[in-house]
Amino acid sequence: MFGNSHFNRVREIFADQFEQDANGFRYRRAMKGAAYRVSEAERDQFVAKFNKRLRYASWAIAPATIILILLLAWLIPDSDSELAEGAIWGGVAAILIPFMAIYYWAWNAPARELQRRTPESAALTREEARSLAFSKITYGQLGLAAAFGVGLVWMKSVDEDVFHGWGMIWLVSGVGLVALSVVQAIRKWRHGQQ
Repeated sequence: MFGNSHFNRVREIFADQFEQDANGFRYRRAMKGAAYRVSEAERDQFVAKFNKRLRYASWAIAPATIILILLLAWLIPDSDSELAEGAIWGGVAAILIPFMAIYYWAWNAPARELQRRTPESAALTREEARSLAFSKITYGQLGLAAAFGVGLVWMKSVDEDVFHGWGMIWLVSGVGLVALSVVQAIRKWRHGQQ
């Protein structure tokens, strides 16, 4: 989740909420909310603030992880105990929850700041939002997701029996991912035919 290419994609998705037209930019929260007119300077300022907040939040993860490791090594030297396992998961949650809170707060900053303005147009209808979503998903992405589902079952079947006991979770997950990909591909195709 914290790779540079992932953050670049997140920055692109955030910037895509600002659609350019002849009069400047229109902001739609999650690309489907009500449209608010913004200037190019405002758009650049929103994007710069989001990038800065995302960078600071991601930078905080490394020192927080080091502090967690040192605290666990100092307070719970027996790393194989149930207490250590619970403390690790609690520590990871203590790192990720504030990160996610900062992330969503930064993501929704334009919506908070623009809510006092009169919207230029209403939010997209459900059908318009669906059409936009299908236009952004490619068949290649859906095929890759289906292949990942098959690969997941294949990899896990080497280590454990995926047809019995808890191993069935992997089988159900893989089949579910393949089925979801096929359903979405069919929905995209049918939507394109209309």
